[in-house]
Amino acid sequence: MAAGEVGCPSVHGANRLGANSLLDLVVFGRAAAKKARELIKDGEAQPELPKNAGQETIERFDKLRYSKGSMRPAQIRANMQKAMQTHAAVFRIQDSLEKGTHT
Repeated sequence: MAAGEVGCPSVHGANRLGANSLLDLVVFGRAAAKKARELIKDGEAQPELPKNAGQETIERFDKLRYSKGSMRPAQIRANMQKAMQTHAAVFRIQDSLEKGTHT
C-alpha cells in the first residue's frame, strides 16, 4: 500500500501539492493502514508468488529505460515543469488553461 495519491484517490493532486510532507504521510498513511488492517488477517500465510513475478514490470521499465527517443529525459522534465508551473499551478484561472500552449 502506498501513502500518497493512491492512498486516497478522492483528493488527487494532494501528493503533487505537498509531496513528502509529514501531513501527507499522516493522513494518507493512516488511510492505507486502516485498509491494510481490513485486508490482512493475523496468522495468514503469504501466498506463493509465481516464479516470474515482477518480470513483466521489469520488462516495461527496461523498454522505457533503453528507448532511443529524440528528447533527453531532462529536457522532457524541464518542459513538463514549465508547462505545469505556467498552466496548472495551484492557483489558476480558466483563461490560462484554455490558452495554454503545449511544449
